[in-house]
Amino acid sequence: MLVRPLRRGAFFCAALSLLATPALAQMPPPAAACYCLKQAVDNTNADMGTKNAALAQARSALDQLDQQLATLRAQVDVNNPQSVAQFKQLLEQRDAAAKLASGPALTDSQTATARYNDAVAAYNGQCAGQPLPPPAGPIACPGQ
Repeated sequence: MLVRPLRRGAFFCAALSLLATPALAQMPPPAAACYCLKQAVDNTNADMGTKNAALAQARSALDQLDQQLATLRAQVDVNNPQSVAQFKQLLEQRDAAAKLASGPALTDSQTATARYNDAVAAYNGQCAGQPLPPPAGPIACPGQ
């Protein structure tokens, strides 16, 4: 007797949950989460800009040293130890600049770019095409 109404109630709840699932999936994500994702995009963009500027500076320094070496190479007197030492010193500076431009500066730039791309993908995956209403107050994002 009591079992039959319970079965109907369970069936009714199951049917309602199946009908409600598509509606829940279409609901926009909370605006706070989108603001946090937007903030992550902005922060990683700034970091990427800084790292790319450092890489550009390292490459510029390498280019300048390459030009100086090309000029000095034509003028070096191989019979003059001081002239050879000056050329070797400039060559060592160029090698150090090349290691920086192809090592840490490049790796930092690539890592920052990957983090930015990941942040953009996360934002686009959850929030793209949806208007963000102005925040009602300060938003506390996790990890910041």
